[in-house]
Amino acid sequence: MNRAETRQQLVDHYLDYYALAKAMLEDDDDARDVVQEALARTLAMPLLQKPVEYCYQAVRRLAVDTMRYRMRTKPLEEGELTDVSTDDDSYAALLERVRKVQEGLPMAMRALLRLRYEKELSYAELEKLTGLSAITIRRRLKEAKRMMKEQLEVVI
Repeated sequence: MNRAETRQQLVDHYLDYYALAKAMLEDDDDARDVVQEALARTLAMPLLQKPVEYCYQAVRRLAVDTMRYRMRTKPLEEGELTDVSTDDDSYAALLERVRKVQEGLPMAMRALLRLRYEKELSYAELEKLTGLSAITIRRRLKEAKRMMKEQLEVVI
């Protein structure tokens, strides 16, 4: 199948791609953007055996990425924040609780947290310093943060 035939097949399915994106995103502009990007990516690929199926998967993946982005950047609604005091004493007390919880962590996790967030070392620098792989470092930091969160929820 040549480029012209591939392009024509994709154009013939445009409304199907749009319907899928619209159903997932519930927004016309976002659906059009997703379909346009999926078509561009599909056409940029070397000759594909199944370009229509590839484009469907691209639409689905891009729509999911768009939904994830929305969730991360969702603006706060008025009144959504609980009554949080900006009082220096309450901030200091919270900071002290966080430090106490952090001190209860295993020494290796505590050291990684401090190096990463207090000393602001990159993962590459942590790899060189500790001899651990980046994946192991990320996993241990994630576990440390999970443990702290669990303990803080009990304390707060």
